[in-house]
Amino acid sequence: MRCPAGLQAAGKRLWRSITAEFDLESDPDKAEILAQACRVVDQIAELDEAAAEAPLTVKGSMGQPVISPFIAEARAQRALLAQLLARLNFEEAL
Repeated sequence: MRCPAGLQAAGKRLWRSITAEFDLESDPDKAEILAQACRVVDQIAELDEAAAEAPLTVKGSMGQPVISPFIAEARAQRALLAQLLARLNFEEAL
């Protein structure tokens, strides 16, 4: 199965690792969920890269230190990734 266009390195790795193990040709819904998960993985990689170059905290609206938005968004994207991968429900196939 062909890798979706526009994926970066992390997304391509996830796509290849899963499609090497499971046949998604007959299940386009799962293929679309996987494509979404791959895009999320790419987003996480970009956020992690940005977070590595940014301070851990930034000033909030009242001048207080708050966690970097890169870190907060990466955490949210990881939660989304977990949900997408769970929706693939590959346990049935094992």
